[in-house]
This record gives sequence, C-alpha cells and structure tokens, in this order.
Amino acid sequence: QSGVCQLYREFLLSKDFVEIHSPKLIGGSSEGGANVFKLEYFGLPACLAQSPQLYKQMALCGDLQRVFEIGPVFRAEHSYTNRHLCEFTGLDLEMEIKNHYFEVLDLIGELMVFMFKNIQTRYARELGVIKEQYPFEDFKCCDPVLKLNFKEGIKLLHEAGIAQDPLQDLSTETEKALGA
Repeated sequence: QSGVCQLYREFLLSKDFVEIHSPKLIGGSSEGGANVFKLEYFGLPACLAQSPQLYKQMALCGDLQRVFEIGPVFRAEHSYTNRHLCEFTGLDLEMEIKNHYFEVLDLIGELMVFMFKNIQTRYARELGVIKEQYPFEDFKCCDPVLKLNFKEGIKLLHEAGIAQDPLQDLSTETEKALGA
C-alpha cells in the first residue's frame, strides 16, 4: 500500500499536480445522500466523507489546474463483493481539460504504466514475499495503454461470441470478458 501511494504521488507531482487534503468529517453527504455513515458531531448531524469530489472541484475553481488526494473514503454499503468496501484508501485526481477528454485518459494510461513498471522493480522483494503466501499472476499493462471506444469494445465482445446490447452499459461479466 505504501509503495502504490508513493508511486501515485511521485507520478502526479512530476505532472504538476498539487496534493490536497479534504475534510473527512462533514456536515452533509458528499455524493447524493445515500450510503453515508451518519453521526452526531457536537449536537449537530454529520457524516463521514464518501469522496473528496466537491473539494477537488472547488480547488479547480480556485485556479488550481491539477489536484490529487490520497485519503480514506467511507461508504455505508451492504455488499458482499470485492468491489464494494465500507472503508478504503482513495487515489483521487482532478484536472482541467484543455481540449479533449483524451488528456485525462492519456494521463491515467501513463500513470498505470508508471505504477505497474515501478511496483515490479522497486518492490520486487515485497511482491515476492506476498506471492509466497498469496500466489498471483504478474502485473500486465501494455505501453501505451490500449484505448477503445465503446463501439469498438462492443464489436470485440460480439466477435468473441459474447452478447452485449450496444445501447446498454457493460455488466461486470462483460467488462471482465473485454479485459481478457
């Protein structure tokens, strides 16, 4: 966890991002009101933050062009999947888009390549220790990261014999199949 956060921070600082630290105990929900941990704070209602989204957007409105945060996120979700957690460390970023949203996709692609390559080289010893107890496949990330538009993804799924309505979102299963 430490290595991932160090690499995330290092990459974003090298790309002129500013690290921010947003409140985690707030007076209202940060994402629409559902799934928040509510509590009383000196006689007033409060909740644990679900996301730093509002604060990242405020920072951009305040003339910071690129911001990120590494911090705890709280979600009061009843779920029994590995995709839903009540508390986790969020790696959030926000940036101005000058011309096209590919600016964000390209940056995130570069970030993933940087993190995957460096986690394997800088933390090879730690990965070896983990792998002894919890075997896993080595990380794979093509460089540059492959970008597909939705139509291309649907075509690949259909070519693989997987039914997907081109007007519907991908399910967890079709996302996994497309990734494979």
